[in-house]
Amino acid sequence: MRSMLLPVAAIVALLGSVSCKPELIPGTQVEDTEENRKVLEFLGKYRKAVVDRSPDGLVGLCANDYFEDNGTVEQNDDYGIDKLRERLKHDFDKTKEIQLEIIVQMIEHLDDGSDKGPAPVRVAYRFNQRALVAFPAGEKWITLTDVNRLVLRPDDAAGYLIISGL
Repeated sequence: MRSMLLPVAAIVALLGSVSCKPELIPGTQVEDTEENRKVLEFLGKYRKAVVDRSPDGLVGLCANDYFEDNGTVEQNDDYGIDKLRERLKHDFDKTKEIQLEIIVQMIEHLDDGSDKGPAPVRVAYRFNQRALVAFPAGEKWITLTDVNRLVLRPDDAAGYLIISGL
């Protein structure tokens, strides 16, 4: 009798795991939750600011303590919100048009175990970007496909603010 129960229990467990698969947001591999939909809505604002070539729009989506270390130990390539604004203005001044597609691969709600407020969110995404850039020899379309991670902090007023990753 016991030998018959094991296969039946395995089948029941397998069926249970298949039927409990989370719903995904259409067009993504992201679980369909209210929080994840808010993150995707925020990424829409981010995309619009990039396409509009708006340094102020992008900086407005960032926390005042935004910090970027570029993933290196070198400190000479680190910058905060003021340097970010300068870099964006410099790049956007040379850019005539931007087309941007964002494909979200993962949204991870980080729990740092602290009581410092809402936990940050890490968003991994692939992007396809085409930009018409002005060079001394003339304008040229440049295409870039890569992956990136943004770290967001929940914010009551803005929904989220970017704390690193631009």
